[in-house]
Amino acid sequence: MTPRIRVLASATFLLGACAFVQAATPHRPAGTPTTWTVSTAVIGPASLVGHGTALPVSQVVNEGDTVTVAITPDPGYLLTSLDDFDCGGSDNGDGTWTIGPVYVDCTVTATFALSAADVVFQSDLDPDIKAVDDWNLDVPQTWLGVSINWQTGETCIGTPDAVCTNAYHLRPAGDVARYAFVFRFPTNDDEVLDDSLRSNGIVGDTVDEVDFAQPLQSGATIGPEQTFVYPVLLSGTAVWDTADGLDAYVGFRFLNSVSGRINYGYAHVVTSASTAPLPTGFPATIVGYAYNRRGDAITIP
Repeated sequence: MTPRIRVLASATFLLGACAFVQAATPHRPAGTPTTWTVSTAVIGPASLVGHGTALPVSQVVNEGDTVTVAITPDPGYLLTSLDDFDCGGSDNGDGTWTIGPVYVDCTVTATFALSAADVVFQSDLDPDIKAVDDWNLDVPQTWLGVSINWQTGETCIGTPDAVCTNAYHLRPAGDVARYAFVFRFPTNDDEVLDDSLRSNGIVGDTVDEVDFAQPLQSGATIGPEQTFVYPVLLSGTAVWDTADGLDAYVGFRFLNSVSGRINYGYAHVVTSASTAPLPTGFPATIVGYAYNRRGDAITIP
């Protein structure tokens, strides 16, 4: 009798074990794989607006498989973090990420932030070339002349009691001795020009330590390769005071206060035939001007 008892006890244990395994198995048709959903989301600093995309938005994946998500920042932004919330993920190095193997529903969240290296200025969104045609600004035949800010187009006609500030880039004027046409700057003392003022200047040459303005014509290029000078002597601009007058361009540069870039441009200048006893260049007119907002070289059409 004893052997029967041992056999029956063994049978009871096996039956119990089978019952436990059967209860732990999900009720689904045979051969149907388990599936999970992988979703994506994007966020940005202090906002749910993400400044980029993570696609596709939702994918259904078989358990243990992987999915691919494409992460694309908006222009001027970069991906700062990718939270896979236990899905697991790896960067493929081509703008896509492999997520998984997946064993649970999860959301992949991409966070984007502004890229300091790709900051876009408003001036970058505008056309590269700012051109002002038919300006026809008359230059007063006085020592203080008219001060010009190329960036804003503002002008200032100074008086002895109200001299224009250093916010201007060039001052066409008359020479103090006989009111011959000259180019001046916010200060005429080259020894005290600070860095911002030295960012100004007009295209020319320096001979024997004397700066000479160089008249330009159509086809000339103004850019970082040119020499920029600050003529302070009458001889430096005498070429503009001719018996027949002059129709030419003066190349210039200035520091753009918005972008912090040196901008290059040109102004169309017309001086007149002289009156006795010496040429003066007056009346003189700034017909128009143009400059490149991005800091690239510009060519006179």
